[in-house]
Amino acid sequence: MIVPRRQDIKHKIQLFRLLRAILSNDFLANALVFKGGTYASLLNVLDRFSVDLDFDLPDKTATAKVRNELYKVFNDLGLAVKDESKKYLQFFLKYSAPDNERNTLELDINDQPSKFNTYQRVRLSEIRMFCRGHAPETMFANKLIVAKARFDKAGKIAGRDFYDIRRFFEQGIGVNVKVVEDLSGLSYKEYLKELLDLIEREVSDKTLREDLAPLMKIDFLNKELPHLKPELIMFLEGEIGL
Repeated sequence: MIVPRRQDIKHKIQLFRLLRAILSNDFLANALVFKGGTYASLLNVLDRFSVDLDFDLPDKTATAKVRNELYKVFNDLGLAVKDESKKYLQFFLKYSAPDNERNTLELDINDQPSKFNTYQRVRLSEIRMFCRGHAPETMFANKLIVAKARFDKAGKIAGRDFYDIRRFFEQGIGVNVKVVEDLSGLSYKEYLKELLDLIEREVSDKTLREDLAPLMKIDFLNKELPHLKPELIMFLEGEIGL
């Protein structure tokens, strides 16, 4: 996984230590399904840095045991729980770092994944371990959903989501349409039209740059940025059939 800034190397080390510990725990490795930006980056599907860990928990009845097993992992790694949700499996974990550098890891576990999600067993070559993770089409479908959900929830644009969508289209990855329809409550094309409208209204080069600048080399970002929104619109319009 790319680390564009030297000051983020420690964060990557902490991220990988936590990931290895989770995958080394037999219960957690079987209960959780790896997903999100770090997963996609470790598969070399994304060419950017990613700073958090995201998983699905298909069996919600395992929530309490997952939480307890994670506490043990955090303790073993010397990670302090800076904050956590009592309602959801969401943790903010602090580690020691110099001033003005990242010092917090976010771990999010979704206990309401789509019943249409499909999974795969895959080797993560950079950490030399196997995991159960989203199949490519499911990964793409969930990214299409989260890109709009973040804005609907907080009114903010996460530029990385839109970069990732364009990247998935570029690579010819298909979409698990049933997941999009299940999670959005709309037909696939209806949902894409709403996403397209959001992009045209709210996504600008400024919002994209602000979020992406810490996640990739600046010269690469400068090269890609002028093409990102136009190509994203082009791909979505093609998918819709406009």
